[in-house]
Amino acid sequence: MSSVISKPLTAVFSKFEREWQNSSYPQVEYDNDWLSPCTVGEPVDEQIHWHPVLREQTGDFSGIEAALELTLHPSIQAFYGDYFSETLAVDFQNNRIELVQAWNEQDFDMLLENIIGHVLMQRRLKQNETVFIASTDDEMQVVSINNDSGEVVLEQLGKGIDRVLASSLDDFLAQLTLAS
Repeated sequence: MSSVISKPLTAVFSKFEREWQNSSYPQVEYDNDWLSPCTVGEPVDEQIHWHPVLREQTGDFSGIEAALELTLHPSIQAFYGDYFSETLAVDFQNNRIELVQAWNEQDFDMLLENIIGHVLMQRRLKQNETVFIASTDDEMQVVSINNDSGEVVLEQLGKGIDRVLASSLDDFLAQLTLAS
């Protein structure tokens, strides 16, 4: 299902990979208890280089869909199900945001729990169901995918959709650049 949408993720991650090869891969604090297939090389001074890695097996959303009694939009499944990655700082229309990703399978499971909580809160507030994909400088705003339409939206937590940022995940990802 996600193969149609994963192409733009592959394109954006490949673009970033080329940029990193011309400078250096990003680093994260090394934690021997929190390993990831994303790491590159050996840790140096408690830091390790990393890059997004295509998952061997696509993430399974059947449990969350059953729990919420809904089908997640294919772009949500592709965004979270195709890769492992650290949170990635990017620029979108001159605004810095951080793409949320799963670092490993355990992180993916915790992400699914957070998505369930997010959707249940929206239902309680009678809001459109969205799934967050990025954080912003404002802790009360997130970038989300509208589960019904697939539009990428700016969402005010507790208040709902503020505005549409892109008509699709493809359009949104095409506008991203690495944050400096």
